[in-house]
Amino acid sequence: MLSPKGSYNNTKRSVDYKSACHKVWPFLVTEGNNMSNSRDDRALHHYTVNRSVPVKNFLAPEVSGKRNTPDENNESFHRAIGSILVVAQLFGVLPLYGIRAPSSQKLSFKLNSLKTFYSISLMIALIFMAVISIIHMIRTLNSDAFQIHGGIAAATAGAVFYGNSLFGLGLFMWLSPRWISLQQQWRSMELQLDRCKQSRPRLRWKFRAIAITIMTLALTEHVLSILVNLPDNKESESSNNTWKDSLRIYSQKSHAFILSSLNYNVALGIFLFTFSKIATFTWNFTDVFVMLVSTGLAERYKSLNKYLLKTSSIKNSNIDWGEFRENYATLSSLVKRTDSDMSPVILLSFVNNLYFICLQLLNGLSTEDMSMLNTVYFFFSFAFLLSRTIAVTLFTARINDQSKVALPILYNSTAVNYTVEMQRLQFQLTTDEVALTGLKFFYITRNFMLAVAGAIVTYEVVLLQFNVAMKK
Repeated sequence: MLSPKGSYNNTKRSVDYKSACHKVWPFLVTEGNNMSNSRDDRALHHYTVNRSVPVKNFLAPEVSGKRNTPDENNESFHRAIGSILVVAQLFGVLPLYGIRAPSSQKLSFKLNSLKTFYSISLMIALIFMAVISIIHMIRTLNSDAFQIHGGIAAATAGAVFYGNSLFGLGLFMWLSPRWISLQQQWRSMELQLDRCKQSRPRLRWKFRAIAITIMTLALTEHVLSILVNLPDNKESESSNNTWKDSLRIYSQKSHAFILSSLNYNVALGIFLFTFSKIATFTWNFTDVFVMLVSTGLAERYKSLNKYLLKTSSIKNSNIDWGEFRENYATLSSLVKRTDSDMSPVILLSFVNNLYFICLQLLNGLSTEDMSMLNTVYFFFSFAFLLSRTIAVTLFTARINDQSKVALPILYNSTAVNYTVEMQRLQFQLTTDEVALTGLKFFYITRNFMLAVAGAIVTYEVVLLQFNVAMKK
């Protein structure tokens, strides 16, 4: 239950995710009577904290005793994202049971199950693709072929593409059992915040809009890439125009790095065509998944901020600042718990996007003669990659933005109305860095987008210089 009662050890474990909540710690501790009766203006960090008082368990799995009770709110995060995850499971992502169940309590991960076996089978096939691609990369970088055509882009693209897909499926497999406990704590947060009179965020249509938009653009980009690699007029004249010939030419043009080590046959062509689609979906869905989780957290902050703004605008309103502080602390704890599970996926997303943006720029700057179809594909692919990376950054940065919205209300409060609870909330919001990260290497805020832009320019210059140097 979401109750301050309970043993110290149990409550400590619920908030101890690599000391993620240590900045919120002063606000999770129940004050002594001497502090509540103090009327001076001392800063909160000068207060003496009673370490013997138990920490409040903000994210206790309150619904654990109601495992068969469906969520009454159709807009809960679990129910809103369920239909999207079902589609993703067709490509081996998050092999969980109970994705479409009415309650997150029915989520389960079974190692000896058909879904897990299917995901592992896809990973084994991608390991094969990645190993062959890495062998080609090593050979190309150490041979004269590098100087003739393609350069560093042709040498590394296949290894990075299939390596990213392999790591993506591996990370989603690693995330699967952690997703269950995360969703139970997410539901506890929803139950606590829904006790207030604030409006619930409408997540279902927002999630579908994000997923449909990104995946439709990704499908368009991938169809263009298929058209670019299909036989042109000269190749059509020299072939029999059968699907086998088209598949052979497509495989030779799109997967030359694989066929440099293996002899082509129809079965291999079908294998390459199939798993290139699985790898492409994993690449795009990684970004979609990060955006959906970020939107779920940001919308909860937005709903709480909206309720606070509405309440504070009413004259002579009796605001329970202690309740608001606990709600913000709950959200902050959930963000940090989410980050502990999601940060490897976020790091993979940004590293992969950064590489392919630089790769597309390098191809555009290095290629002299391109057909009309190749030109259309290049500009659309580059615009899509750049837009998707910006979208992931902005959607994720909304968490940090929304966590600071309440500060102007606290700053503008009169001295007469300024209470200890308001002071504690202000200290919490100003000192606690609420944001998702890439394994703590970087915090995703709006300023991070400028850092990404600078990194793209820097890496592009380095790649151009390296490409020229290797061709000499």
